[in-house]
Amino acid sequence: MTSIRLLIAIMIASAAVMLFITPLDYELAVWLAGHKVLWFVELMSESIFELEMLGGGDLVVFYAAGCLMLYLLSSLLDVDCAARPRLFRLQNLVAGRPGRADWLRRNRLRLEFMVVSTFCCSTLMVKTLKWIMARPRPKKVFWGTRPFNEWFEMGPYFLDEGPYRASFPSGHTASAISLIGFAYVLIFSFSDNRHRRSGLIVLGGVLVFVSAMAVARVMTRAHWPTDVSFSIFAGWLLIHILFFYGLRVAGFQDAQGDPGGELCPPPPFRGIRICWYLALFCLALVAVVIGLKHFVHGRWPWLALFSLAALPLLFYAAWKAFEQGVFRRER
Repeated sequence: MTSIRLLIAIMIASAAVMLFITPLDYELAVWLAGHKVLWFVELMSESIFELEMLGGGDLVVFYAAGCLMLYLLSSLLDVDCAARPRLFRLQNLVAGRPGRADWLRRNRLRLEFMVVSTFCCSTLMVKTLKWIMARPRPKKVFWGTRPFNEWFEMGPYFLDEGPYRASFPSGHTASAISLIGFAYVLIFSFSDNRHRRSGLIVLGGVLVFVSAMAVARVMTRAHWPTDVSFSIFAGWLLIHILFFYGLRVAGFQDAQGDPGGELCPPPPFRGIRICWYLALFCLALVAVVIGLKHFVHGRWPWLALFSLAALPLLFYAAWKAFEQGVFRRER
């Protein structure tokens, strides 16, 4: 299946699921909360980073930390560390074994994609939409302290409340679907069937894991079914676009021009700069939307200044991300 066909399939599936679930959002949330399986919810919710038992969300943390560590080591190989003795010793330690150094260089673009896609999916997409949409969580609605809002309606939360108290979309589910980036790397960036078969197995495992996380989040009354459904398909769509069009991992050629060979390593630490500029872009986007709320609610006229002040930052961040190679065709 080509990237365009797969893109269309994801979009059609997401539209169909959201159209089907939206009218049943409240009823499904009530039913799942009433049929909560305690051991299952605890398994998916607990985290050793919160001094609890090992939980489902920890898998994403280990994945993200491992990708980031390997990517930083890969980038460290090609920078001048002579003025920094500790980094210089670490660089020599990594470069001391040629096979390990060559592997890190060959896979730098793949590691960069996994770092950037995980950050964009689990953090930028979630925090930006939570801030903008500000939808109340089911537990607040069931307690009668907040009104019910559809997923496409802006809720009552404002500024500091949005990123933490808002329900839409589900951060846990978006973090879980970010694992699909690893499956994409195995399926679409290698030419041998062994990697592709492994990627299909990973893809199946990720979809099972994401489905379990989504159900658990609704059972705890932390999210609506549309919250978790949107996170799955929007996260998958974002990763697909980054892989094929944003960073074009599948389109890179090796040094001899062979599209099936090893990938040319991008500049060191480029992925960190991309994450920074994309974070600035999302922050500016939130400020623009908050400023426009004045015209929607007819209150807070000072908020209109947010839009004017954020527009230069919005275009600056977009241009700098483009300069780093996001959606650029030049090699």
